[in-house]
Amino acid sequence: MKKSLVVLCAAVALAFVSCDVQERIVFNEHMGGSYETSFDLSQMLESVGSMGASSKDEPSKKLDTLITFNDILVKYKDSIATLPKEKQVQLQNMKNMTMRMQMDEGNNIFKFNIGKEFARFSEIEFVSYEMDEMIDLAKNNAAQEAGPAGDMLKTEKVRYFFENNTFKRVDEKLVNSEEVELEVVEESEEDMMMQGMMAEFDDMLLESKMKLEYVFPRKVKSVSMEGTKISTDGKTVTFEIDWKTLMYDKKLLDNFEVVLEE
Repeated sequence: MKKSLVVLCAAVALAFVSCDVQERIVFNEHMGGSYETSFDLSQMLESVGSMGASSKDEPSKKLDTLITFNDILVKYKDSIATLPKEKQVQLQNMKNMTMRMQMDEGNNIFKFNIGKEFARFSEIEFVSYEMDEMIDLAKNNAAQEAGPAGDMLKTEKVRYFFENNTFKRVDEKLVNSEEVELEVVEESEEDMMMQGMMAEFDDMLLESKMKLEYVFPRKVKSVSMEGTKISTDGKTVTFEIDWKTLMYDKKLLDNFEVVLEE
């Protein structure tokens, strides 16, 4: 059991120290717009290669794949029609999503991007869940060419809200605080092991970043997160944090709140 736990920690550690993540949302006057999350896993690919995950005798893999979910809905419309209504609605909500994966193993390039155009704010409230569907597609198609690195693709479950002129990015784990407290107790041993392992990667953790960028149609009145930068026109907020800080302060991004001017 402990051996499995150590292996799990090692895999997660590698993912954390080797991945830059950027989340960007651009809103128009009607709070529709475009959503994009990008992962730069190039360091991860290089690390996996250095650990001997692939043979030097094998030809290096290279791909540039674009998946448009609307094409999938059209292609498999007959099969989708037989699914439960709830699942059909979920898939229809993904019709404007695209996914692009770029990998050049020889040059240690591995980038993964998911985007969505939306007409109403409600269409991105649960976009992190929809992203899981897209990532599953990647794992079953292009990402299988990426080897072990592809298995580490994952997203945090967050929800977005906009009401009373306030935008919120909320960590879904807060929905049931009792479950969160229970998980903290049950995983305390794992956390200690993880922190011990991660201490060996401090420099890499400091270099790997999580970046949030939101562009609004009106000027920003206030932001809840200290250290957030506001553009000169007052409409764009940018928050960047290294993975080391996030590892030791898991609640840092529990609730990111931006209040707009009237």
